[in-house]
Amino acid sequence: MTHSQACFCGSGVAYVACCQPLLTGKQWPTTAEALMRSRYTAYRLVDIHYIQKTMAGPALNGFSKNQAKRWAQRVKWQGLTLVATTLNEAGTQATVEFIARFDDQGTLKQIHERSIFIKQNQRWVYWDGETPQPSAE
Repeated sequence: MTHSQACFCGSGVAYVACCQPLLTGKQWPTTAEALMRSRYTAYRLVDIHYIQKTMAGPALNGFSKNQAKRWAQRVKWQGLTLVATTLNEAGTQATVEFIARFDDQGTLKQIHERSIFIKQNQRWVYWDGETPQPSAE
């Protein structure tokens, strides 16, 4: 990725000013949305170390670095859309709803999730996620 290239996360900002400082450990995401975007970029760049270090609690249960790496290497990421972000009143828990699109060996797929992030030791971490249920019409 070139320094002037727009970040994979879809922010419209150059990678060097967006997710690169987060993935290299020079900065920690200051918002749950920034963490969500950086985790998408990390999957796209197959930076599984970053994925794991930004997880806590239930998200870590059953997490396999090897499986995550094999999957991230196999898929071709197509884009990220943020649907909604909410923050609790205390500023310690946030939910980021997103859709991540990818090609898995010729089949277009997507992950639609409401990710739950919590602030632990003044740092945002990915805690858990849920698949939104379609609303009844």
